Formats: sequence, C-alpha cells, structure tokens
Amino acid sequence: MYIKTTGITLKSTPFKDRSNIIQLLSSDLGIISVIVRGISKKNLNLMAICSPFAISEIVLKKTNSDIYKLKEGSLIDVNLHIRKSLKYLKTASYMIKAIASAHFLADSKDMYLLLKTYLKKIALNPDAILVSFLLKLLQKSASLHLNTKCNVCEKEAQLIEGGESLCIDHGSDLAFKFSKEDFKKNFILCFSKSFSLIENLEISNILKEKINFLFKELM
Repeated sequence: MYIKTTGITLKSTPFKDRSNIIQLLSSDLGIISVIVRGISKKNLNLMAICSPFAISEIVLKKTNSDIYKLKEGSLIDVNLHIRKSLKYLKTASYMIKAIASAHFLADSKDMYLLLKTYLKKIALNPDAILVSFLLKLLQKSASLHLNTKCNVCEKEAQLIEGGESLCIDHGSDLAFKFSKEDFKKNFILCFSKSFSLIENLEISNILKEKINFLFKELM
C-alpha cells in the first residue's frame, strides 16, 4: 500500500550503503521513520530530502515494521535561510527536539503546520519564535493552562505551577515566578495568531531559560 503525504525532516541517520533513515513529521501520520535508499551526489533531490528542516512531498510504502520505505519524493523547500545564521540553526534544532518530545499530540496536521510556519519565520526574532513555539506546544498538549488571572482567586497571575496560572498568594516555592511584564509576554507569545505581535518583543535570557525549564518539566 502506498501513502502520499508531505513532511518535514527532523533527523537523518546513515543506514548501510547509500541509505538513510529519516525521522519525519508528516502532515497526516505524525512522526514516522522512513528509509531512503539510493542516496548519492548524483541524486541531489534525495540528498535534500534527507536534510534536516527540509519540506518534501513523498510517496511511502508501508512495510511490516514501523519503518516506511520511500517510493518517490519531491523537494518543496529546503529552508536554506535557517543555515545562514548559527542562531537560526540552534533555534530550529531546539524546535525540532521539542516537537519530537511532543510526539503524542494527536493532531499531526496542526503540529506540521505549526513547525512549518515557525521554521519559515525564524529570522523575525529567534528568541521570541522559540519561546512562542514552546508555549504553544504546551498549550496544545493541555499541559499548560495559561491565564492572566489566578486559577484560584482571580488575582493577577505571576506564577506557573503544575501547568496552572497562579497569583503570588497561591503558589509554592516550586512555582516558576515571572515579572508582571514577562507574564504578559508569555500570554502574547502563547496565544498570538500574528507574528507582528511578537516580532519586536524583547526576550531576556532569564525568560527564555525559565520557559525552557518549564517545557522540560511539563512535557
């Protein structure tokens, strides 16, 4: 049986002679493994498909194992702009690592579109793009319930604990504490549907570090 889909290459691992096993985020199937054979310098299309961040339209053959076989593929976008900056590359790599840890999310098309869009916009503001991406993953996985008001008493929230938004009075010492300004930024980054709203947001190293730790704890 053959399956036609589009996907983003997350990782590529050499496998035997002129073959790679790629981890792919498919728009229909979620995260899958695909074996690609016949890779050579003469077949630049296959080499490009195996490159991380590449977006391709592919035809897969289902096997008896969990690994699909690539029947044919056509490159859509190699996302070359990501390789123009080390910061872009590091940000994109972290996003791919994050999406791999959220493989259980049911709506694969939603995850595919989210990663595709954020990879394309990475140059706008890499730090804001990364923090927004992590918060959206947490929100979509129902691991984070972000509100501007405390979930207990409706006071202004400044803490996140166990995925819940809390005020200073209702959080413990284990809660992630944010300044009022940073908490509002979190809300914008999590729910914004327009990149124009986050393009000029200043993201401190402290805020980025806290969201990274929050993501690891909740995901």
